[in-house]
Amino acid sequence: MEAAEILSTARSDSAPSNWIILPLRRNQVRFTILGWALGAIMGLGLFIALFLATWPENFEHGAGGIIITGLFLAALGVTGVGSLWLLAKDTRRLLQADQCMIVITPEVYCKQEKNKIDLVPLEEVGFLTTKGSSAPATHASWAIYTTPEAVDRSGDQKITAGTTAGRMLGMRRKPRGPTSVAFVDLRSDKKIQVTNDHSYGHPYEVGGTLSAYVEARLKNMEAEARRR
Repeated sequence: MEAAEILSTARSDSAPSNWIILPLRRNQVRFTILGWALGAIMGLGLFIALFLATWPENFEHGAGGIIITGLFLAALGVTGVGSLWLLAKDTRRLLQADQCMIVITPEVYCKQEKNKIDLVPLEEVGFLTTKGSSAPATHASWAIYTTPEAVDRSGDQKITAGTTAGRMLGMRRKPRGPTSVAFVDLRSDKKIQVTNDHSYGHPYEVGGTLSAYVEARLKNMEAEARRR
């Protein structure tokens, strides 16, 4: 299926029950926008207050005062301007929320974010990683926490891809670094970012569910190849 057909079907009432459809979570984005707004106000407000409190005295008494004051001003300025930029970016994304969606079918991964569309066959998804996110306290109804052969002897469920695919789909269990879910498109070795926040769902669950679908796809392809 082409991307346009997948997205059209996902938005209709006839989407197959085994599709994972994750539209942009508007309330989550609004909450994030509020955080950026507070960051912009505090960063720029403190920048102005510090500048007024230190100018020109701190810039007239040697390099030490200039360097220390300049570093504080730079940090506050970057925080304020960066938050303002991210606020504008997420506000635009919220206004175009109907054009933002992740769809995982048994055959392909598809994501639309405004005019950008990623369409990758699941068998071409490699080196899937989930960083900076541990399992949530409650599970979403759509999330898949086990893949074939992903239950250990004690019966505890864990998000891993078994056997061969496991080496390509390594889910990191310890939070590390910025939150993100990403993989490599094996056709072009291009890194594809699935999400870097909670705007489509909890990253741990998004990554785990995609991993499970890729594992199932590879196993189905192996079974079909043996039958031929």
